[in-house]
Amino acid sequence: MSSRIPSLLLPLCLLSAVTLNVYPLLDPTGVYGSYLSKLDKKTPPVAAVALAAADGVYPWSEPKAPEPPPAPEPLPEPEPEPEPEEPASPFTTVDASYFDDALFIGDSHTDGFKDYAGLPNADYLCHNGLTVWSAVEKAEFPGRQTLSQALRGKHYGKIYLMLGINELGAGTAESWAAQYKVLLDEVRELQPDAIIFLQAIFHTTQEKSDTTFFKNSTIDARNAEIQKFADNETVFYIDCNPVFDDDTSALTAEYSGDGVHVKAPYYVMWRDYLFQFGVVR
Repeated sequence: MSSRIPSLLLPLCLLSAVTLNVYPLLDPTGVYGSYLSKLDKKTPPVAAVALAAADGVYPWSEPKAPEPPPAPEPLPEPEPEPEPEEPASPFTTVDASYFDDALFIGDSHTDGFKDYAGLPNADYLCHNGLTVWSAVEKAEFPGRQTLSQALRGKHYGKIYLMLGINELGAGTAESWAAQYKVLLDEVRELQPDAIIFLQAIFHTTQEKSDTTFFKNSTIDARNAEIQKFADNETVFYIDCNPVFDDDTSALTAEYSGDGVHVKAPYYVMWRDYLFQFGVVR
């Protein structure tokens, strides 16, 4: 009897060794997979059982659910770019007294403004038919004075210039603008301390624009050239066309008797618009 016991122990030991190495490989409960992955090729699988037991994991234990991958750290919200600030307007609202030291130079539009706008405190150098050429080259002003003579007689704080309606049939926008600059330079030289306001040429009615050389497309091209001379420091551009234009950007027909000039009652609208465009140093 005693001789049979050792002979039985050996097969039992071999069977146990095989079972302990095969079981974690089969891993029917799924508890040994992570431990097997930690072993090198020379280590027997039974070592996974020992590692698991050290962690309190046994064949009857519930397999651990795989840990979810770490959530990515949220990226910081980009700071919104600041909205670009609109440049401050150089203009301020003024009243009639602002024009106490003002001079208006111009053609028949300015002549009508002198008579009907209600600014008798301003000075005026204007008459029908004045152009950027005749204003510089001829003695067109009161007392048969040249522009140079007229501007030397008094110091002005503001000068308003409006010319161009009479020259629409002559030259190109560029050649006309070159002569306009000659006039502007002379005004600046003779009145270096004055703030100069370049007023846009007024549009004509749609009918006038369509049937004569008083074309609004030509006016727009020349107004674009005038605007280039404004530096918004000592020379400013003012477009008063919105006061009188209709929805087609032509002079409203009801405002005009001839398709070019506004009727007398409407000049105060031009004046009131200028009140919004004062420059105070």
